[in-house]
Amino acid sequence: MKVLIVDGEKLAAKRLIRLLGEIEPGAVILEWLDSVEEAIAWLQQHPPPEMIFMDIALSEGSGLDILQQVTTNSAIIFITALDTHAIRAFRYNSIDYLLKPLRREQLEQAIQKWKSLHRAARKELQLQHLQLEDLVSNLKEQARPYKSRFLVKKATRMFSIDTAEVALVYKKGRDNFIKTFSGADYLIDNHLDEIETQLDPDNFFRVNRQFIAHYRSIHEVYPWFDGKLKLTVTPSAYEDIVISRLRANDFKKWLGK
Repeated sequence: MKVLIVDGEKLAAKRLIRLLGEIEPGAVILEWLDSVEEAIAWLQQHPPPEMIFMDIALSEGSGLDILQQVTTNSAIIFITALDTHAIRAFRYNSIDYLLKPLRREQLEQAIQKWKSLHRAARKELQLQHLQLEDLVSNLKEQARPYKSRFLVKKATRMFSIDTAEVALVYKKGRDNFIKTFSGADYLIDNHLDEIETQLDPDNFFRVNRQFIAHYRSIHEVYPWFDGKLKLTVTPSAYEDIVISRLRANDFKKWLGK
């Protein structure tokens, strides 16, 4: 914890430094200043400390005068013999307002309060960072171009099939296939889960575990048992294509885009 002390009373400042050493041995006292002018100059020329202990009654002015002229995000603990400025003091980034003569338990409570707020702020920052990472990841996912063609096989030969030619992608046994609008079937090495992410969801829908269908391949949709839907596709599939009740509403929304 890096600390700046602004206090016009030498004995009070020494007591504060001693108590800080006892309560927070790792605290680093960056500077002790005793006037408004010195404090303003120091804050303008140095990075903000984590915490400022500030007396309100200073030579040639008030500690509040400093904060009216210098913007800082440091946590501030006011230490003063007067309580008449308490309400004004809390308009600033004040953690606590302690009255002189300073008592150890007061200081301990104020430091603990700062630590609690500091931990909460760090957790919030970490959460915001994670949310930002998720947002960037989602944006990258959305910006990722969909495949324009697939490498497929037929017997010992390989072909490149444009995505615009794909009517169905399906799984049969252990193998995966692409069926074109011309009715030709080709073997493809990719799994359906992978292919699904490579196709534009505006044009293709994962109707069940075995099939992905292009909207132009869907010839007819009609109700089936238990709220399911059955599809007639062109070109025809090797088995009936049935959409579960849980997927039926999503499918209808997609088809009606």
